[in-house]
Amino acid sequence: MHILEIPSFFPPYGGHFCIDQSKALVAQGHVVRVIAALNVSARLTPKLYLRASRRPYDVVMDGIEVMRCEMRSLPALNKLNARRWCRMVQRMADAYVRRYGKPDMLHAHCCAWAGYAAMLVANKYGIPYVITEHLPKSIHERGFGSQGAQSWQIPLLRRAYENAAMVIPVAAELVDELAPYYGKAYRWTAVSNAIDTTFYAYKERPVCGSAPTVVCCVADFIHRKGYDILFEAIRLYKEKHDKNIQLIIAGRGTDSDAMQSLIHQNALDGIVEARGQVDREGVRSILYHSRCLMLATRGEVQPLVLLEAMSTGIPVVSTEVVPQCERIDGGCFVGQTDNAASLCTQLYKALHQPHFNGKAISAQVADMASYDSVGKQLSQLFERVHGTFKPHQALAQ
Repeated sequence: MHILEIPSFFPPYGGHFCIDQSKALVAQGHVVRVIAALNVSARLTPKLYLRASRRPYDVVMDGIEVMRCEMRSLPALNKLNARRWCRMVQRMADAYVRRYGKPDMLHAHCCAWAGYAAMLVANKYGIPYVITEHLPKSIHERGFGSQGAQSWQIPLLRRAYENAAMVIPVAAELVDELAPYYGKAYRWTAVSNAIDTTFYAYKERPVCGSAPTVVCCVADFIHRKGYDILFEAIRLYKEKHDKNIQLIIAGRGTDSDAMQSLIHQNALDGIVEARGQVDREGVRSILYHSRCLMLATRGEVQPLVLLEAMSTGIPVVSTEVVPQCERIDGGCFVGQTDNAASLCTQLYKALHQPHFNGKAISAQVADMASYDSVGKQLSQLFERVHGTFKPHQALAQ
């Protein structure tokens, strides 16, 4: 099958899951390419903003062909930016069809705005489109701004959901979470994001009685990730259970002055090692040197770092926002959100399991989220959608 991927955002603004799923589909024998339109921010990436190319150009990422184009975002003009971005995607899709022919399937990542743009492209060419939804309610609400449920965006995004051949939330809980805005009048099937379980492979951790108990957290330093609660939980654990505990943190902003101030406020100087933003090799190295990962998050759909950690063979501790698909028995321990004492208790349980089997936990992650598993699930879904799609069902723009 010929599949065209359309991400809502793309590196350097995240969106690596698009490449991961593309690789998973290629491994199943499909022809997969990406058109990536970047809404470039002058504040976040000033150098990219200045040299942004409005003409599409080709790059290759992890073996996946990408047609890429950049649009300079206009500050405070979100509605205009969304329209401009969708028009850019449509132009790129036209150029793609001229070069490679019409794809069998459009696969959008996140409804805002790739899902909506995919609907417009699909209607023009008479092909089905599906939307994989990755974003939690909190990020959708941030995009709605002060208008909230009255935002101009909601009718457009709801239409894209309802007309999709299939909506694919990465966790089933997302359907109810977004229902106040988008309803449920659409077809959906949950499929996990993919992680590289070969890269994040199982590794035995030898336990030495005199060595520090190393716990880690890999997350950007933003309020939603709950570092304030994490530090309080680690401080409580140190006071109650283990004075020899150490915490390694990594992610954008974790090496900032503000982070150092937060560490000092929690009397964790010398306990917390902040490594800043690291690459995937750096993430794996941290996981291989840790006995547990903690994420005190306040809002997620499917935090992949939990799957990556369990894939390497260590347990994880997180909050009630973790979806059921990640709550592997013996591998994932769930405490109350914004409750350091609860997370401290769960950390003790995770580290003192009498019969923990990290290899079995790793195998369960592979069954759910490996490239092979996700690729097969998406392949079956896409083939079923394509086999039942009738071009005359496409709606007029």
